[in-house]
Amino acid sequence: MKQIVLDFWNFVKKPKDIQYSGNEKAYKWKVFFALFVLNILITIVYLGLSSLISYFYPLEHKLENIDFGPILTFLLLVILIPLIEEIVFRLGLRREGIVKSLFTEEKWHRYFSIFTYLSVITFALMHGTNYLFDNYWLLLLVPLLTISQFFTGFINTYLRVRFNFFMGFAFHAFWNFTAIFLTSSAFVLSPKETVITHKNYELNIEEKNFLSHSSGEMLFTINNDTIYQLESKGFKLKDILESIDSIKMDFIPISDYVDINLKTNKGILKDSLLMILENEGYIEKKTQTN
Repeated sequence: MKQIVLDFWNFVKKPKDIQYSGNEKAYKWKVFFALFVLNILITIVYLGLSSLISYFYPLEHKLENIDFGPILTFLLLVILIPLIEEIVFRLGLRREGIVKSLFTEEKWHRYFSIFTYLSVITFALMHGTNYLFDNYWLLLLVPLLTISQFFTGFINTYLRVRFNFFMGFAFHAFWNFTAIFLTSSAFVLSPKETVITHKNYELNIEEKNFLSHSSGEMLFTINNDTIYQLESKGFKLKDILESIDSIKMDFIPISDYVDINLKTNKGILKDSLLMILENEGYIEKKTQTN
């Protein structure tokens, strides 16, 4: 793995259009998974930096608002978008086909580093549009917020150049799938469930993961800050909070999808339900900077 990482680092410092010419058939997959592990380590550092930024100024990610269901989300974020991005940013980073007719070998090798850096930097900065900014000064944070895409872009480029287009696309698709699965299924091994029986109500809250949530159904009745009915299935907790606390929005979700079933004759105060969700660890109160 050390030699793989060293070769990758040399490519980052000075990209060259040189394809792997060895005879070891499994070597490309060794490189694939070695760089996958390296990217995990880089992402851990990035997540620490991102958490620090979010502590001072929480940012909303546009992916939080995507809810197409598991199959369509998989096809879009794991297959279609990676394929389009690889075609746009990396298909032309080999001197073959049309590129070969446009550049002599000498000119191609002379400008290849510039093409590579432009491709990687543009790819990374483009992902800054994933965030919702309410202040133009916060755009200065984009280079920090896209560090992960910067390194992933270099890895995809390295695999594309050293091996072929499919290897870069496969890494991109596999990385997206892993990120989405872990993010949306953080509690898949031990989903949280809360059952509270009170003299005035019965409350059942069940955490759902990305793969198991169903189509959304919600029955909701509230009057003068008292909730008399709440049956929600297949909705993101963020959407449920907007229904409960649409004016103040004092809380942000920790869980992604939850099913809530509230049975009550006398009703329950909205603030009491929010307190239960907070105490049980499904939501947290916004900081003053929000």
